[in-house]
Amino acid sequence: MSLTACGSSDTSSDGVITVSYSEEVADELPLWIASEAGYFKEEGLNVKLVSLASDQGYPALISGQTQIASMGGSQIVSGAAAGGDVKVLATMTPVFPYQLYANVDSAAKLKGKKIGYTSKSGSQYIGTLAALKKIGLSPSDVNLVPLGSVTNVNNALLSKTIDAAATHPPASLQFEDAGLHMVLDIAQQKIPNINVGISSKGSYIKAHPDVIEKFMAGLKKGFDRERSDQKYATKVLGAHIGLDKQRALDETWKYYSTEVFPAVPEATKAQLVSAQESLGGSVHGVDKLDLSKLIDSSFVDKAFKGK
Repeated sequence: MSLTACGSSDTSSDGVITVSYSEEVADELPLWIASEAGYFKEEGLNVKLVSLASDQGYPALISGQTQIASMGGSQIVSGAAAGGDVKVLATMTPVFPYQLYANVDSAAKLKGKKIGYTSKSGSQYIGTLAALKKIGLSPSDVNLVPLGSVTNVNNALLSKTIDAAATHPPASLQFEDAGLHMVLDIAQQKIPNINVGISSKGSYIKAHPDVIEKFMAGLKKGFDRERSDQKYATKVLGAHIGLDKQRALDETWKYYSTEVFPAVPEATKAQLVSAQESLGGSVHGVDKLDLSKLIDSSFVDKAFKGK
C-alpha cells in the first residue's frame, strides 16, 4: 500500500494519526480491537490503520508518512544502525509466537532439511534462527529457503516443497490436520524478543507526547478487551485474517492470550538482543548499538502501571 498521498511531515493536516502494521497476523489483535472498538476515539484520537510490508514500515515512519508503526525489533535495530531515530514504546509480542512444524517427527531429523522463512528483514526469520539454536542446530546445518511471505511459507510446508517452518495458529492447525509434527513450541521457551512492537520517531514523541499517551491508553483498552471478550476478539481476528472457522479462531485466541500477549507490554533491552545477534555481520554498526537507548517505556508505565 502506498502512502504517497499522506505527505512527508510529522503531522497530518487533517489531524489523522496514521499507524502502520506489517502483516495480518494475530500479533496485531489488540491494536485492531483498539481501533475497531473505538478506543482511540474515546481518547480523542483519529487513528487510521494501514497495512505495510515489514520492509516498508520503517521507511514510512522515518519519512513521516506514518506517525506510529507496529513492526518487528529487527527493523528498529537495523534502522538504528543506519542512524535512524526511532524508539520502541511497547511490545505487543515479547516472545517468539511460533511453533516449529516439520514433516519429520523429531528436531534431530531436521539436519540437512529445507526450512522456509519469509525474509531476513522479518521477525519470522529471527524466530527460525532462535528455534534452530534451541534444538542444537546452526543455520549451516540446514537449507534455509526465503519465500517472501507467511502465506508462501505456510503453503510450501503444506505442499511439502520445504520440510519445516516456524508458524503459529491458526495455520498450525492445518499442519496438524495434514499429519505434520510440531517439533518445538518456541513461545513456551519464553525467549525475549520484540516480534511486534509499537514504535515512533524520537522527534515525534518529543513533539507530541500527548498523542502517544492517548494512543497507549487506547491500546491498553484493546489489550483488556482481547482478554476479557473472546467472542468479540475472535470476530475481529477472523475479519482481518479472512477466517470463519471458529475452532481455528478459538485456538488462535487461546494461544496468544495464554502464551504470547504480555500483561504489561513493556519493551526491554533483552527483547532486542536476538535481533542484534541475527543482524550482526550483515548490518554495519549493529554490534555497537546501545540497545537501551532504543526504548522509551514511560508511556507504557503510565497507561498500564499507573506511574
